Amino acid sequence: MELIFLGTGAAEGAPAAYCRCATCQGVRERGGVELRTRSSVRIGHHHQIDVSPDQYVQTIAAGIDMYDVEHILITHTHEDHFALTGLTDKQMTRETNGKMLSIYLSEPGRAYVERMIAAVPFSAKDLRWIGAHLAFVGLEYFHEYTIGGLSVQTIRGNHTARGANERSINYLVAMPHGKKLLYACDTGYYQEETWEYLSGRRVDTLILECTFAGRTDRGEFPDSHLDMASYFKVLERMARIGFIDDRTAVYATHFNPHQGLGHFEIQDRLQQSAWRATAARDGLRVEV
Repeated sequence: MELIFLGTGAAEGAPAAYCRCATCQGVRERGGVELRTRSSVRIGHHHQIDVSPDQYVQTIAAGIDMYDVEHILITHTHEDHFALTGLTDKQMTRETNGKMLSIYLSEPGRAYVERMIAAVPFSAKDLRWIGAHLAFVGLEYFHEYTIGGLSVQTIRGNHTARGANERSINYLVAMPHGKKLLYACDTGYYQEETWEYLSGRRVDTLILECTFAGRTDRGEFPDSHLDMASYFKVLERMARIGFIDDRTAVYATHFNPHQGLGHFEIQDRLQQSAWRATAARDGLRVEV
């Protein structure tokens, strides 16, 4: 099954829209793989993780559309991962697949989104369309679900979001052919309950955020987001519990533009590690 990295940037993207620092100006000048939209991935034809504010331009850049997508797994309700207009855009369409679009997120996240929709001055027509075409499904942490034919387990991340008591969900997805993928975006260094849940499991593909790659000021086991040092600490502990091994394909994503390293510097450091990890870029396609 093909996976497409639609976006690999953090909340600011790269370059940051309001910034003229040397880093962001350099990204504008160089372009190419240095340009990053906000993070999301497409899994096969029918599933996607997160819907970012850059959803439209991401589909154009990748040469795809949203026609076949039926299931969107939301990691959390921060605006770079959940953009309501990326869903309601389906209303402004002449020909769709005619199917309900199901959006999955944590129970605290679902409650937050329902309050947000209630607070927006939608017309009665818009509210009827939302009710008829968008299904918001709350998920518990550390549970297994069948979503569009895929087995999906909800891993609790160490990252707070908009909802009351909301933490991010990292999604452990079993493909139809049996291989497994963990998409761990906005996670921080896991808390013990998460490490206990992962123990005894294994993945074939790991996509792990490395938001603050080049920074060295965030402590050994940071909450919320990883840097390069803590990224490697997570990999080391995953290897100790057997969750990853030398057969696991490892990727890094969700990069902040102000962390000090360019794409190729990050790639070199990842490739020199024991896991020979890959720095993902927007538009990267891999088989999982």
